[in-house]
Amino acid sequence: MIIPKTSTRAITSPSGTADSMEVLAPVTFTSEEVEKMVSELNACIIWGGALDIAPADNVLIEVERPLHYDPWGLMIPSILAKKIAMGVNAGLVLDIPVGEGTKFSTPSRGKEFAHVFKQIASNFGVKAECALTLAHQPIGHAVGPAIEAKEALRLLLDYNVGPNSLIEKSTSLAGILLEMGGKAQRGEGQTLAKQILQSGNAYKKMRDIIELQGGDPDIQPDDIELGPYQKDFYSNKSGHITEVDNAIINQIAKAAGCPYAKTSGVEIYRKQGAKIEKGEKIFTIYSNSENKLRRARKIYNSTGGPIILGGMLIERI
Repeated sequence: MIIPKTSTRAITSPSGTADSMEVLAPVTFTSEEVEKMVSELNACIIWGGALDIAPADNVLIEVERPLHYDPWGLMIPSILAKKIAMGVNAGLVLDIPVGEGTKFSTPSRGKEFAHVFKQIASNFGVKAECALTLAHQPIGHAVGPAIEAKEALRLLLDYNVGPNSLIEKSTSLAGILLEMGGKAQRGEGQTLAKQILQSGNAYKKMRDIIELQGGDPDIQPDDIELGPYQKDFYSNKSGHITEVDNAIINQIAKAAGCPYAKTSGVEIYRKQGAKIEKGEKIFTIYSNSENKLRRARKIYNSTGGPIILGGMLIERI
């Protein structure tokens, strides 16, 4: 399979795929360089904006980013313009995260977008499938360019370290692509994707991509530095986590410097459903700046933090 992965930098989130990949290797290349890389390795993970294949989209993104605004009418042409320009037509898998604090707060909104997207893609001869994925809380435990790259690399090196949510989401999406590419029967793609991940072949391929794009193929998770200004937060009571607020996490991560300061980010140690004890560490902010850390701490304290505690009883009537 040939998979030229073009990605955007973050528009409304604390980190985009290109932002995290850039921690591991350069992502800015010319069209000629990309063509050479794909012909050699059948894959790449690059920033699509550098190719100038959809120049109008680049202008619109620069308008959207400071406004923290990414409407449907711009999202669909933004995605498809770059994919069509890259020659993608045989198979496109679109991840649609659904949950509070995301662009699609309910499954019905996600489905509506998926149907519109698939119809427009079909009009341009692009075979697309959409995957609605759970996003009521962060996938994994990391939010921010460097810390997400660290978490992903750790999983590629050792399947057993998890986190399970990252394994399930990544292999679900990869499985759909494997099925569309004829590498697995329908319904069997995720099993094959997990085998590829467990065997170490996914890491080997990622290592090849990193090297081809000019990064250090021997980079280890511990080599990835996080912001020197850090603040840990501890639970002030015991209980079960009933909610992890994505919107507050995004606010804190951006205040800490994401996505521009790649070493900035947050780490969420326990998530929804987990039982925690008073005094247990639940959250850490990393920042490249003392002032930014101060702003991020202020948001955490003023909101009470993104981790909501409660008992298992909602209400007695």
